[in-house]
Amino acid sequence: MKEGNKIESFRQRHPILVNLLLMAVASVVLVYVALLFIDVFTAHGQERRVPDVRNLSLGEAIERIEQAGMDWDISDSTQFDANYKPGVVLDQNPKADSYVKAIRVIYLKVNAMHDRMVAMPHLTDMSWRQAQALLRTHGFRDVTIDSVHGPSSSRGVVLQAKVDGRSVRDGAPVLVSSHVLLIVCDGEIDDTLPDTASNAVIDSVEIAATNAELPQ
Repeated sequence: MKEGNKIESFRQRHPILVNLLLMAVASVVLVYVALLFIDVFTAHGQERRVPDVRNLSLGEAIERIEQAGMDWDISDSTQFDANYKPGVVLDQNPKADSYVKAIRVIYLKVNAMHDRMVAMPHLTDMSWRQAQALLRTHGFRDVTIDSVHGPSSSRGVVLQAKVDGRSVRDGAPVLVSSHVLLIVCDGEIDDTLPDTASNAVIDSVEIAATNAELPQ
């Protein structure tokens, strides 16, 4: 019997077994193809060292990342840190000097070009503690206090607020990195009513002055 006839005969006698064998072979082929695809897609064995781009300008950071054969993206550019130059890379992910796949994206946190602006809050006629707390909630970090002589009834009250040395109207847009000076009343001027003894002295002076004006 010819070889082809033997195979055909076997298939006819054991159709289930033949189908199982064909399915097994097909599964092996599919797994091999899938592994090959994953290997290519994930760049298996092609790890590269992540360059350190912190404290570099965005342009310099991009150039260095692309030279390393990697891609990049900006994850955050809304925060401003006055300790760093505007537009520099503050942080990166993955971290510098780590090893990643060549196709990995490097995410950059970039310092904003300027600090955010807020509307100047109304501060006058409130206590300096309230004014200071209100400024903090708006994001102001550089706040100082100076005092001027004023009535005791206004002790600790904000008389005026200056932004970077100038007066600013309520609601005007200002940078939260600005310096805010609160001018506060020290309450050292006594504006209370005179006591009884003082009133008596004042009355005697007024009577003497009146008598001096009367005709003799």
